Amino acid sequence: MPRKLFVFFFALVLTILFTLLPIFPYLSETREILENGESLYQMWSFLTLPEFYDSARFAKTGWLDSTWNNYLILFVLNHVGLVLVFFAIRNILNRFFGRK
Repeated sequence: MPRKLFVFFFALVLTILFTLLPIFPYLSETREILENGESLYQMWSFLTLPEFYDSARFAKTGWLDSTWNNYLILFVLNHVGLVLVFFAIRNILNRFFGRK
């Protein structure tokens, strides 16, 4: 039982540390209003998960609903990825520290 707890908590800590890597997709939008009309530029980049949350909060208050929907989709994809990373790390640790 202590091995299972160790594997669980170690996998959880590694997953939390994984969120601090700049690997989560981010969509930034720039609007430019000219005499001819409005142009919208979108650029993809990568952030850490805490930076993604800050950007999503800003997008919710300051941008169009379509931008907020994009952030929601990225939010779901990022968290599904984190759950998969957690289970992958747990399986790897179980192989090393599992039953002998």
